[in-house]
Order: sequence, then C-alpha cells, then structure tokens
Amino acid sequence: MSEFRLNRVLSKPLTTILLGTPLTPNQITTLSLCLGLGAGFLFSLGRYWPALAAATLYQMAAILDNCDGEVARAKNMKSRFGGWYDVVSDLITDLFLFGGVTLGALRSHAEGPVVLFGVLALSGVVIHGTLVIWEKIRGFGPAVFDAPHPEHNKRRSPLLGFFDAIREGDSSWCVLLFAMAGQMTLFLRLGGLYMQLLWIASVIVNYRWLFVKKNNPGRGIPPTGSVL
Repeated sequence: MSEFRLNRVLSKPLTTILLGTPLTPNQITTLSLCLGLGAGFLFSLGRYWPALAAATLYQMAAILDNCDGEVARAKNMKSRFGGWYDVVSDLITDLFLFGGVTLGALRSHAEGPVVLFGVLALSGVVIHGTLVIWEKIRGFGPAVFDAPHPEHNKRRSPLLGFFDAIREGDSSWCVLLFAMAGQMTLFLRLGGLYMQLLWIASVIVNYRWLFVKKNNPGRGIPPTGSVL
C-alpha cells in the first residue's frame, strides 16, 4: 500500500533529471548531506535571512534525500554501504539542524532555557535515529521499500501512513514555515518536545514489530533509501 509523501512527489521530477546525469546514488547522498551541513551553519548565525536560506537548503536536502534511493533502484546501483551512508547522513543532517538552531538562538540572546530545549532536540534525534537503524535491521519501517517485513501491511492505516510520512521527512516543511515567520526559537522549543514525543510514539506504535515479531528472513539494513 502506497501512502502520500509530499517530498516524494517533488523528488520524482528531480530524480528524472538526475537519471540523465552520471551522478551515483552515493554522490547524491553526499550532496544532500552538504546541503544539510550548510543549513546548520546558516542557522547558527541566528539572523532572519540566513535562517530563511538555511531552511530552504534543509528543504532541498530533504527532497534530494529521496532521490538517492530512487536513482539507486532505477539504475540498479543499490549497495549496503549506500544504505548505511544514507542513514548516517540523515542523522548528521538533523543533528546539524537542531545544533545550528540552538547556537543561533544563543547568539541572538533568545529568552528561555535554550540549552535545555537544544539538548532535548539533539538527544531525541539520536534516540530516534537509533530506532530507525533498528527498524532497518529488522526489515521494517516507513522507508523500507525492498522486501519489507512479511507483516508490514498489517500496521497500515491512514493515521499510521501520516505518522510514517512525518518520520520519513515531510516534517521538513515545518522548518521552512517557522523560518519564514522568523520564529526559530519557538521552533527549537517545539522541536525539542517533538523529537522526544516522536521516538516515544515510534516505540509505542511499532513495539511488536520492533521487539516481538520475528526478524524478516534474509533482511538487514536496506541497500539504500530515504529515512527521515
């Protein structure tokens, strides 16, 4: 069953263009990672226009993050290294996002417990990233496209489809909206709570598939694909 993913709708035309270039999936992952790192740096400046540019870069990285897997499947260039590289690059990108926003809030002398919310956001990213890795090892998760868990479809519903879409990266649009409104400090506060709730909800929703159901035979980390 296929659920709607806004970033995937936008990534498909870009993938069509990339298929006509010599770029490999790993090179596309690297480009996405570089955009994410650039976004983190610009966020750390703590000013409106750099933050808006950063949010744009982050959104571009989120869309491009889908393209590596799409190109890999189209060109039959999947690899286990590419799968691990994709997972790690997504984790690094999100760490730079919240790390940059935290530094930016401190530089702009934002009121409130900035460091606390920064810690909540960063620790939430690490915990959620660890869960994503475990899902991939179990052959299960919103970003597993090839030979998913035999009982994967049993958890499908419109509500869970929306939840998976958020986890897979469509929440990136919230970053852009907050940047446009000039409310990155508010984004950090809500983001810290969001990341904690996200990993807790992921455990609750997927508990039996993560910890009870038998592992999908022959599955491990997927060759490549988008994660967050």
